[in-house]
Amino acid sequence: MQAHRIKNPFDLTEFDQWVNDATRKDIETIAAQHGWNVFGLKMWREWTKIRGKDLQGALNFSVDYIFKNEDEKKVDSIIADYKWKLKNGWSIKLDSEIVEPVSKLAIVCCWWV
Repeated sequence: MQAHRIKNPFDLTEFDQWVNDATRKDIETIAAQHGWNVFGLKMWREWTKIRGKDLQGALNFSVDYIFKNEDEKKVDSIIADYKWKLKNGWSIKLDSEIVEPVSKLAIVCCWWV
């Protein structure tokens, strides 16, 4: 972002396709460095997992976080707890209760614009 003179990620727009290209490259680099023993997670409605080499060429917004395979049970537990609590109604506090622990476990948080 520095090379593009952008100081704050919230200043990015849909015209900054280079961010998506860089995110895709970061995903592939990190996944390869971990021997493809990782998975990506698309959060919220789908809760879709994308495995190892399937992360290559990830489409924009197709993955929110990358985790080591060894942390999958922890991630699943966090998601299950969130879904259980969601039955009592949605709240911003509830969403923050999943974002914080998931972010701490992740090896990559994906930035898409």
